[in-house]
Amino acid sequence: MNVRSEFPALAQSVHGKPLVYLDSAATSQKPRAVIDAISHFYERDNANVHRGVHALAERATAQLEDARSTAQHFINAARPDEIVFVRGVTEAVNLVANSFLSERDEIVVTALEHHSNLVPWQRSGVKVRVAGVDERGDLRFDELEKLIGPRTRLVAAAHVSNALGTINPVARIVELAHSRGVPVLLDGAQAAPHLAVDVQRLDCDFYAFSSHKMYGPMGIGVLYGKAALLDAMQPWQSGATSPPQWGWAPLSTGCARRIERRCSPTSRRSCSTDSSCFGRFRACGCSARLASASA
Repeated sequence: MNVRSEFPALAQSVHGKPLVYLDSAATSQKPRAVIDAISHFYERDNANVHRGVHALAERATAQLEDARSTAQHFINAARPDEIVFVRGVTEAVNLVANSFLSERDEIVVTALEHHSNLVPWQRSGVKVRVAGVDERGDLRFDELEKLIGPRTRLVAAAHVSNALGTINPVARIVELAHSRGVPVLLDGAQAAPHLAVDVQRLDCDFYAFSSHKMYGPMGIGVLYGKAALLDAMQPWQSGATSPPQWGWAPLSTGCARRIERRCSPTSRRSCSTDSSCFGRFRACGCSARLASASA
């Protein structure tokens, strides 16, 4: 098999020579299979997911949930509802920064971080403490150990550095942070395309990666989070993704996830016509309550 021939962009010439592309750390080129799958969706199955009861909507929803299951198994998450689709690592980190932290908190990062895993924390108002690196580009683990204090709410670290290629000792980082009762977020943007990732074995609390760095389309990524943490997180963005029966009532992250994922395609059909589906979620512990289960 000629791997190069699977990537249409590599068939072109630049300055009279075959294209040599060495920027996959920024974004990878897309194989024909991915391009064809995207085209096939828009040609046959384009519809809003978890909304409609027509054939296209149910096919699109099924494909979304299949993709969630694929992502779950790819990183060995315990459950499919621990996979949250986002636009990429930047949005994943912003989600955690705005839903998990408060301005009173401190966060510890490393000097190896991409801006995606640095600027959101800075803009969130928390105090950011930075563990340095040595002359070889390796994390100064002793500095990290000293920086984790009683006000540390989270440790965030790159699994693999985008600039130096340094592979951080993430298992040790997680073990250290957990010994102090501190959760850990790992930026896996550079690791997920190259390393076998097992979030249960790592025992990290959050893990984020982007599709476009691993032969997938732009504009989609994954935030993995342990279910208990996701359920406890506060809403960050709101709008049209919630059923209209809730209007402007605030939905917890956990409630929105349960509504989206516990209904089967068959029961979703009944949600549009009666209260049998919505009634199951009124006891989910969310602060939002239905005045009426019917529109």
